[in-house]
Amino acid sequence: MREQPARRRHRPSRDTALAVAISRNQWELVALLLLDALATTARTMPRGDIDDVLALLSQSEGADDGAR
Repeated sequence: MREQPARRRHRPSRDTALAVAISRNQWELVALLLLDALATTARTMPRGDIDDVLALLSQSEGADDGAR
């Protein structure tokens, strides 16, 4: 008989927490979870990529202002 691997405790993931917050209309929590995910992603990106993203966001911000 093969030995069963030790079971890991199930910890709710950020994705699960996000889905629950959305289903409960907890929009402040949804925003916080998305902001945390964005910050985590930004920390792992190379510096040049972050600058490119910020430049892209600045351009789209300017486009929105012109359409109003």
